[in-house]
Amino acid sequence: MKSEDNIREANGRDDDNFIMLPTVDFCFKGLMNNPKVRKGFIAALLKKDPESIRETVLLPTVLSQEYQDDKLGILDVRVLMEDKTQIDMEMQVAYFDYWDARVLFYLSKIFADQLKKGEPYESLKKCIHISILDFIHFEKDTKCCRTICFCDEKTGKKSQNCLIWT
Repeated sequence: MKSEDNIREANGRDDDNFIMLPTVDFCFKGLMNNPKVRKGFIAALLKKDPESIRETVLLPTVLSQEYQDDKLGILDVRVLMEDKTQIDMEMQVAYFDYWDARVLFYLSKIFADQLKKGEPYESLKKCIHISILDFIHFEKDTKCCRTICFCDEKTGKKSQNCLIWT
């Protein structure tokens, strides 16, 4: 992580009022701790009226490990919506070679951890991943925001699980 002076220099900010960029994990997590900010941010990304989002609850960010040698996953921000949809929000400034695999790992763990022994699959709720990236993930592409869904290639029918990249 860059020092505060380096961040100021990199962003052309040298005034005394500058605190921290929202792209710094600590700052992003702090912003998402505020229920109004979290609600507004989620509403904007999901293209919903903020009034339609009645409640958001922060969940623990450490993903479950069944065995001691299971891969550790620590999310930046994990939110439970009123309809039981879970949202993982990740802020990533530095380029990461296997971002797609990491996102699928996180999303799969969140999805799979919803069910306990004997519970029916229809109990599963939507899981959404939001990546806020400060690097080019899709080369030769100028889009700022995209939605990536699991879907049938022939019919185009989408599953209930979507990934949102910004």
